[in-house]
Amino acid sequence: MDASIPAVALEPSGYPTRQKSPAPTLWEQILGVYTEPVALFRRLAVAPAWGHALWVMIVFGWILMSVWGWRVDVDALQRPILEQNAQLTATQIDQTIAVSSRFILPIGIVSVMIRNLLAVLGLGLVFWVFALSTTSSRKSTFLHAMSAATVPNLIFVPYTVMATVMCATTHVGARIPERLAPSGLAYYLRPDEPRVYALAAQVDPFLAAYFVMIFLALRHTMRMTRSQAVMGTALAVFLTVAWKVYFWV
Repeated sequence: MDASIPAVALEPSGYPTRQKSPAPTLWEQILGVYTEPVALFRRLAVAPAWGHALWVMIVFGWILMSVWGWRVDVDALQRPILEQNAQLTATQIDQTIAVSSRFILPIGIVSVMIRNLLAVLGLGLVFWVFALSTTSSRKSTFLHAMSAATVPNLIFVPYTVMATVMCATTHVGARIPERLAPSGLAYYLRPDEPRVYALAAQVDPFLAAYFVMIFLALRHTMRMTRSQAVMGTALAVFLTVAWKVYFWV
């Protein structure tokens, strides 16, 4: 073999084929989604990794929920919802709010872990099944799908920090953290209808950047064609927006 030929041969697509590089570190993943996302997701195609990114989501979520839980007015948040249930008496409503006020922090911490874990597992499963249904000759593994579902969430780190600062420095009242982050359109329009508010809240540069990362992850980590990556991203947009609008508080 000619000595001038590199030890790691590259395909035209730019993916290493003979030697696996180590998975990108957590810092490389955080930095990569902002500076070199294509290179990052190509590395993840060779060495999938998603656990560290998931822990970042969980830890930052814990911090946000802890600050919010200390400052939120649980009575103002829950009483209008509970009063819609005609089967609950005033005493039962008061008791429920008292219990919620006592356990809102531990419940919030547990819910952050479960919600994030189920979210990435669910989306990863969707991506994996979608990839299996395509005609691509290079099928991705479930680990590739989990990487594509998890690592793009690192783009939300500044959003979570911003929401945490807002929870710590402004009057929280009965507002959930998503109503306090000043990046979405709904923060400025403040429509009265909850579903309209939820839909307007999806007009957010961080959410747009997240879907761009999803496209790049499908394109380069799961090695989909451009049209397949577009369809997979559209599916992620539908599932994400529908979920948030349906369960908006």
